[in-house]
Amino acid sequence: MHNWFQNFPLLARLDDGPEKNLLITARPITWGSGEIVFHAGAPCHQYLLVLEGQIRVQQTSATGREIVLYRIGPGESCILTTACLFSHRPYPAMGITESAVRAVSLSQSVFERLVAQSGIFREFVFNAYGNRLTDLLALVEEVVFTRLDVRLAKKLLELGGATPFIHITHQALATELGSAREVISRALKEFEIRGWIQRSSGQIQIIHPQALRQLAHSEC
Repeated sequence: MHNWFQNFPLLARLDDGPEKNLLITARPITWGSGEIVFHAGAPCHQYLLVLEGQIRVQQTSATGREIVLYRIGPGESCILTTACLFSHRPYPAMGITESAVRAVSLSQSVFERLVAQSGIFREFVFNAYGNRLTDLLALVEEVVFTRLDVRLAKKLLELGGATPFIHITHQALATELGSAREVISRALKEFEIRGWIQRSSGQIQIIHPQALRQLAHSEC
């Protein structure tokens, strides 16, 4: 595990010396699929870097409605973790593994020393932060300004990919889109009435992808 930073091209540029020695102190962590990595209100004392697998970060409102904020994959870090380490505040959201995950963890003290001493590490941290923040702002804009049926059409096409069959529940779709299950169910029923999809238990079949594409691009 001493060369884990080779998974991160920018960090791999670090020369041998004190800064690389600090990276080598990272602690390996593994999780199985469906495990909670962190939850809202938990203190943050480590900087996580994902080597393999995927973590879903989602937030729950006071009314119980959930929304997926982003996912962390190989070669990526979590900006909520970064923000919490800088602000010394607890996590405002939850992280859940969507597959088996292998990661490394830098302690808060090592993270702070690297940010203070290493220009390359600072560049890595703030590049990741800036890129993900841009994605989050795009998500906010979409949720606020784009109709739900348009967003649902986009999500179905994204999830379907090359296959017309999507294995997902209405609740999972609601979480992806930050809506209520009942609202998603009504929208899917309307799509089915139009002949665009066919629903069954835990599965959606796309019948008319072109109609979904037209709707998905209707507000572009």
